[in-house]
Amino acid sequence: MPTRSPTTALSLSAILSNRKNPVVVQGAMLDSYFLKELKDEQIEQTLRFNNKWKLSGIQKIHYNSLEKILGGFGTIPGKLIWPTSLTTTPEGDLAVKDSGTRQIQIYSADGHTKQRFSYGFEPIKGMGDITCMKNGVLLVTNGTRIIQLFTKDGELIHELKSPKVTWPCSYGIAVLKANKIAVSDWSNGGKVNIIGVDWRMNTILKTHSIEGFHRPVGVAVNKSEEILVTEGQLFGKFQGCCIKIIDRERSVKRTIGPQYGRKFTFENPSGICEDCHGNMFVSDEGQNCIVMFNPDSSLSAVVVSEGLQGPSGLSVMDHGMIAVADCYNHCVKIYRYK
Repeated sequence: MPTRSPTTALSLSAILSNRKNPVVVQGAMLDSYFLKELKDEQIEQTLRFNNKWKLSGIQKIHYNSLEKILGGFGTIPGKLIWPTSLTTTPEGDLAVKDSGTRQIQIYSADGHTKQRFSYGFEPIKGMGDITCMKNGVLLVTNGTRIIQLFTKDGELIHELKSPKVTWPCSYGIAVLKANKIAVSDWSNGGKVNIIGVDWRMNTILKTHSIEGFHRPVGVAVNKSEEILVTEGQLFGKFQGCCIKIIDRERSVKRTIGPQYGRKFTFENPSGICEDCHGNMFVSDEGQNCIVMFNPDSSLSAVVVSEGLQGPSGLSVMDHGMIAVADCYNHCVKIYRYK
């Protein structure tokens, strides 16, 4: 029997009462033959699936619903070559770190280019990240010990560094509360550094390292101040290929993957983010898809499964949209997921 799309949350009695007639659900035709073959426990399991999504602020999941494409191959303003990470600013703009041109591109919510400026040296192509603070300051990593601070207009405010710094191979970056940031680091196998910062003086106060990671890439922070980390791979089969969640006591609380039940197996997870309801999103460069988990990680759905080549950075936007840096298609794609 062919694979069917997940149904929306319908009452069991409504489904059973329509067995004689075709039922259209999310664009898929469920005929009476299919419904008769479903056992009652299978229907009940489907309902539990969708009811859990509704508790996550989702009434209906949209699959592969492409709304907009930004960029395209080129070096002129607005064009991109190997975009690897992005972030949403307080104004709702998208700031994109473009590895091929070593530029930061700022796009408005309607897709127009507002600003473009250089972030300079990058020892390894594609290594590094961008995030935005509440005051609109952009933080940029590039695989070195330096974290750059830019205004949204492209002015370099400061380079955050210290003789005591212990992250020679910085990758992902996320902003925590209490004047701290989290940076993933590939040195010594991999770790995540929690860095205390005095933002008035732009100086590093102290660094705490969390060990036991393998090639940590993307970093995000949820509303509970837990740190979400993707472990990817570059060449061959390495350890990792999973998501690790660090609790507020700064120890690994939970690991998701590499295999997630019978539904999904991570190959090369990269970008990660969370929406206001606690739903977590992960891009997988190996399988060219975006996976969504509900807040307690007990349920997953592949919301984007086509049209991507090397999806990396992710950022949630307003109105049920998510933006992804589609690296090898040289663009940013915006999808509707709810």
